[in-house]
Amino acid sequence: SYLAKQGNINEGYHYVKLALSLLDKVGSRENAGVVIFVCTQVKIYVEPLQAALEYHHEGYAAAMASGDSSQAVINMLALN
Repeated sequence: SYLAKQGNINEGYHYVKLALSLLDKVGSRENAGVVIFVCTQVKIYVEPLQAALEYHHEGYAAAMASGDSSQAVINMLALN
């Protein structure tokens, strides 16, 4: 998130939670791979680093389900 890049991690984390809740509420998984990837990049500053593996795995699965192979690869690379 832009706010996280500006050094306001807590405010960025707030928007990450909002984005993920909207993703669940809307139900569209078309862009879920990229949303989860970007959100995970902010989450690793707030949550334990080990949780990032689970988030990237979820992003990989969402990207593959929607046919977004480029985001699937990016999430997979973040796992390694």
